[in-house]
Amino acid sequence: MKQLRFLAGPAPVLNDVGLLVLRLALAAVFIAHGSFLLFEAGLPIITENFQESGIPLAGVSAPFTAYIEVFGGILLVLGALTRPLSAAYTIVMIGALLFVHLGEPLFAIDGDSSGLAFMMFAGSIALLLAGPGRFSIDHLLAHRVAVPARSVAAR
Repeated sequence: MKQLRFLAGPAPVLNDVGLLVLRLALAAVFIAHGSFLLFEAGLPIITENFQESGIPLAGVSAPFTAYIEVFGGILLVLGALTRPLSAAYTIVMIGALLFVHLGEPLFAIDGDSSGLAFMMFAGSIALLLAGPGRFSIDHLLAHRVAVPARSVAAR
């Protein structure tokens, strides 16, 4: 029985490595997609596409999406502002699923599918709930702020 403990037993460092991998993977896709929106298509075209898709407040939501994907993705790589960014990404991905990918199959051989958007949504939720992990600026800052408070209380 002890040999099976690795299946569900505590593994804090491995959990933190897993959160790092998740953060980096999400950041890579968000940065790539946001870069396309900003630098390839351009905000006027993206705003028009958002309007055609029925996305509310396209003039605000299109730039928000593009900028949060690129610059938020860079912060996500560093593990900075992970939970607020994950909340923003969750909202963006809900919009993508409802307004762009609704009715698409989860997996398609030819044509569009909602699979990637669904996984980006799930990854965003996971980071929102679990946080950035130990290998992040968020953790470093929280630890530095918490350490002096503990040392003052111990005196």
